[in-house]
Amino acid sequence: MSSLPRIRLKLEPGKFLQIGGAHDALSAVLLEQAGFPAIWVSGFGVSASQFAMPDVNLVTMTESVEATRRMAESVTVPVIVDADNGFGDATNTRRAVREYGLAGAAGVCIEDNSFPKRCSLYPGAPRELISIEEMCQKLEAAKKAAEPFGIFLISRVESLIADRGIPDALERANAYSEAGADAVLIHSKRFAPLREIAKSGKLKKPLIVVPTLFGETPFEEMAECGIAAAIYANQMLRTMVHACRQMAGRMLTVGSLSELDNSLSTVGDVNKLVKVPTHWSEGSLQQPSSNGQSSYGKAPHGKDGHGPTREAATHAS
Repeated sequence: MSSLPRIRLKLEPGKFLQIGGAHDALSAVLLEQAGFPAIWVSGFGVSASQFAMPDVNLVTMTESVEATRRMAESVTVPVIVDADNGFGDATNTRRAVREYGLAGAAGVCIEDNSFPKRCSLYPGAPRELISIEEMCQKLEAAKKAAEPFGIFLISRVESLIADRGIPDALERANAYSEAGADAVLIHSKRFAPLREIAKSGKLKKPLIVVPTLFGETPFEEMAECGIAAAIYANQMLRTMVHACRQMAGRMLTVGSLSELDNSLSTVGDVNKLVKVPTHWSEGSLQQPSSNGQSSYGKAPHGKDGHGPTREAATHAS
């Protein structure tokens, strides 16, 4: 069992949860500081930022678990991981969910794309979905692995991305709910079919959406439709790419580094984000201790300078 205190993820009727997508531990910290009550470990983001590779199952389960662990250790809000298609069959899925639990994940999302998956944001990529029966087997295995950790299990339905229509999406969503999913994430290119599904009253579990492809839809409208949560899946990654590309282009053109200062966070700001002890970042250079051991995290007079300890709590959206 993970030694990390776990904050349970919970969706409540009538409340709309906004979930921030992170691609690394620092982006997760920034999202928590901004006020997001939960963090999404973006498979798209991890693939792009940590490996510069497309989101097509090239990141291994172990690599995804380690990315999740780093984020879960860096924040105190619930962390939900995009576990793609479970990295294989039901047996692989069971093992993956257990590993995510040990890494501190509060939620795990499994999708019904075939292996290797193609990211939903690749419109020209070949797209096949596994059968409902096979996906239900994965979810039943995932649920057994999730229970000891209290993991919130999300089933992701790709019917609308694969142009199979609303009836197929509803059939899959409800079958997955019966197989053990606590919520369903139905991905879509447009909001209209999601509005119809949400208002139909036919879903057996709460609905989560990813508005990347219909960013013009107001969040208020989503909430009014009864949608439980929206995931800001890749905005942090895209912001990083936009800002870093501009900075990379400027750095070779300036006469001194000070010309870049207005576009940068201070070193002190970064120090605070990563919890450098205050007496290190604000005081004079510290001399090595007499026994040669690091004094990282030890503030003067024995006070801990490494930030607050994490406490277990229940998160209600």
